[in-house]
Amino acid sequence: MACTKRLLIIALATVLSACEMAGKKAVDSAADETEVQSESDGTEKIAALPNPYLAQSVDVPREAAAEFNRALAVMENGDWEKAEGMLFLLTETWPNLSGPWVNLGIAQAQQKKWQDAEASFTKAINVNPLNGDAYTHLGVLYREQGKFVEAETTYLKALEVWPHNPDALRNLGILYDLYMGKLAQALAQYQLLAKILPEENRKLKGWIIDLERRVEDAQPEAATE
Repeated sequence: MACTKRLLIIALATVLSACEMAGKKAVDSAADETEVQSESDGTEKIAALPNPYLAQSVDVPREAAAEFNRALAVMENGDWEKAEGMLFLLTETWPNLSGPWVNLGIAQAQQKKWQDAEASFTKAINVNPLNGDAYTHLGVLYREQGKFVEAETTYLKALEVWPHNPDALRNLGILYDLYMGKLAQALAQYQLLAKILPEENRKLKGWIIDLERRVEDAQPEAATE
């Protein structure tokens, strides 16, 4: 699916220096106060809360970074079996880095090794609960297996960690809209996503307009039941 492909690109672009050792706690977000702005067309925008994962700073061994980059190159070439082997060795040597666990899960998912991929994404979350990519990949994995409640729970956990996680908002909206029939909840995710994105996304705007119409059409039916 298109959204799965986009998630893959995001994870492949993740910098290893953003990986974190176990035991780190979420940074305080001063930040329940968000700045509200209005665009020229009247669209409300808010300043997105920063990604706590990227706010971390950790020294990564030079050898680990080099091996990680080699594995990324193999992933970009689509050699998933070889990438899995390289990333497995990375996780054995540096088990407290979450990035290799996420990418190991991606390589396994591409080979339809669903249980192995689930275990790798879960391990990434256990190693670093701030790693948003781990949650979104795990959520997509659940969704593609028809485990919609598990996917919903995973996306909601991602948003507990970072309320303005655009991938979690988008994927939760898709889940509610296309798979669970929760139109009002889907609309809420898309509307928040539109507010935090720095630029207007025409596709997202179209989704919002369509959902607003469908939510409105569904209201009279609910009232007559």
